[in-house]
Amino acid sequence: MRYRVEMFDRMQLCYDQVKFNDHQVHCQMTLRGALEESVLRRAVALSLRAFPILATRYCASARDPFWESLPEADLERAFTAVDDEGAFEKETTLRLDEREGPQVRVTMLRGDRPRLTVTMNHMIADGASFKDYLYFVSGTYSTLVRDPGGAPMHAAVGDRGTRDVLRQFHPAARLRALVSKVNAAGSVTFPFSDEAGGAPIIAHRTMDRKSVDRLRDFCREHHATLNDAVLTAFYRVLARLVGSLAGEIQVPIMVDLRRFLPPDARFSSLRNLASMVITRVPHRPGEGFEETLHAATAATAALKAQDIGLGGLAKLSLLFALCGPEWGQRLLRRGLRPPRVCMTNIGELDASRLSFRGAEVTSAFACGSIKYKPHFQLAVSGFHGTLTLSSNVYGSPEDRRRVEAFLQEVERELVGVPGSLAKDQKKSAAGTGLAAVSYA
Repeated sequence: MRYRVEMFDRMQLCYDQVKFNDHQVHCQMTLRGALEESVLRRAVALSLRAFPILATRYCASARDPFWESLPEADLERAFTAVDDEGAFEKETTLRLDEREGPQVRVTMLRGDRPRLTVTMNHMIADGASFKDYLYFVSGTYSTLVRDPGGAPMHAAVGDRGTRDVLRQFHPAARLRALVSKVNAAGSVTFPFSDEAGGAPIIAHRTMDRKSVDRLRDFCREHHATLNDAVLTAFYRVLARLVGSLAGEIQVPIMVDLRRFLPPDARFSSLRNLASMVITRVPHRPGEGFEETLHAATAATAALKAQDIGLGGLAKLSLLFALCGPEWGQRLLRRGLRPPRVCMTNIGELDASRLSFRGAEVTSAFACGSIKYKPHFQLAVSGFHGTLTLSSNVYGSPEDRRRVEAFLQEVERELVGVPGSLAKDQKKSAAGTGLAAVSYA
């Protein structure tokens, strides 16, 4: 069986080719209680039948690439279990080979407190679809534990393209989107070390429920979202790094285009429906968090009023319509200018749906692709009232230290709202090794 390679699938492949990221998405979970390995293995196997696009390999033919179904024996690579912590850690930063398949891997660390890591090819799915897959596997596992013969079976083979999103917009809205500015590399570069290459790193920090509740109350008081608050903290820490260039900072953020679809049409198959839009938040040295938050909230509100995210989709659709898939992909790759700094919000991992019968998920977070230097992305995900900040990069131990220090600074901004903000504002990036920043 062959499946069509969609426009956004091609874009994710181009991101790897221009050395922006390795186009994988990741999730890590820690559990308490017994997790039955044989049942989980079967749940993963059933997920490949439910989402047959995962049970494929990418065939890069000269004119028209396609996804091709794999032999049954090759599907066993979708699940593995290990006893060694070191082997499991390697799995957390796994890079799948799309040419071999399958396009997902679930790894279980055995023990009294089992852990799971899930990696999926970003060419197949964005963050929203990735979460749907996680819910399917955990739900299928729970069903099999309760009734070994009662596993849900359905095939998610709906349209993976973007035509249903474009149909939601009047031609005039599409025209406005075509003339809008979508993306730019920007002048600000994260201060990585000068060491070349490096190992894959997933750095993360989790804010506890009490701190997130306080932040949520603060956002409600100021008519802002949690996403606005994280974006605010991101800008403020970046501004401390770049000093006089603060006014030039721009941070592209990811936008889920499902927001434009009717609720009953938002999930039909694994697909990419994530676009990108640039935020520009003015920040004056010495201003308080509230002032920057108001600017960030105003900036995102203005974008939402302009069909946020439509610009990228409209431009890509026109490119592929005029040039065809082959030349459209070539021109896209040639013209891509990935952002040097950006942010993505994967959203809440629903604890009521990410649930394995007999084993409680005590912590979980999802994050995006691992970036190649000099690119840097802040990712955000929630679980059971907590909030995890993460950033992934191929780098050295020194790069890990700098990324972790940056995440700590962002967390300080958020935890300091509103209680100890004045005290935390006195702390700068100078003491974290982040004072030196390079420009390109």
